Amino acid sequence: MEGVLKLRDMLACLVAGALLLPAQQTPPPAAGAKTGELEITVIEGEGAKNNVRARTAVAPVVEVKDAGKPVEGAEVVVVLPAVGPSGNFHGWLKNQTVKTDAQGRAAVTGYQPNSEEGRFNIKVTATSGSKTGTAIIAQSNVSGPGASMSGGSTKSRRNLWIALGIVGAGAIAAGVAVAAGGDDSPSASGKVPVSVSAGPVTVAGPR
Repeated sequence: MEGVLKLRDMLACLVAGALLLPAQQTPPPAAGAKTGELEITVIEGEGAKNNVRARTAVAPVVEVKDAGKPVEGAEVVVVLPAVGPSGNFHGWLKNQTVKTDAQGRAAVTGYQPNSEEGRFNIKVTATSGSKTGTAIIAQSNVSGPGASMSGGSTKSRRNLWIALGIVGAGAIAAGVAVAAGGDDSPSASGKVPVSVSAGPVTVAGPR
């Protein structure tokens, strides 16, 4: 009986070992693969100063890479601030989605500044498969050289009207003075003024 129990115990151990062996030989599950991040390099637009009076702006151009290699066909979303100094695409849009070319580059179109001056940030997000990347492009809206001449502030326009008023008043005063001279003025009578000077006087003795 004792031998039978030992044999049964041995069989149980062998079965248990057989069940555990595959689990020990199976390699542990690999850690979740990292999706990583796409590299976004700003080619154009960083630190640009957009002219709000001329309505001209520097359109952002970015380059997307994955492990140092250009990514073609990546989806790039460019988002402008909704309020404050900002801009728009094609007159009213605040965001634009473009695809990268064979060199991994993407450029937006129809970009113009709005009428508010100041600094602002443009957010760029690139997506390719399960990988993404983000970047921030800093720009400023400024009035630009010669802007006061093209539109000017209220104070500048007021000063201009004052200057014109002074010039106009001077012209009116000059006209009144000419009219008041009447026919006595040389130009009105057509006469040339005659200059009379005394000649030498000679006194002779009695004849």
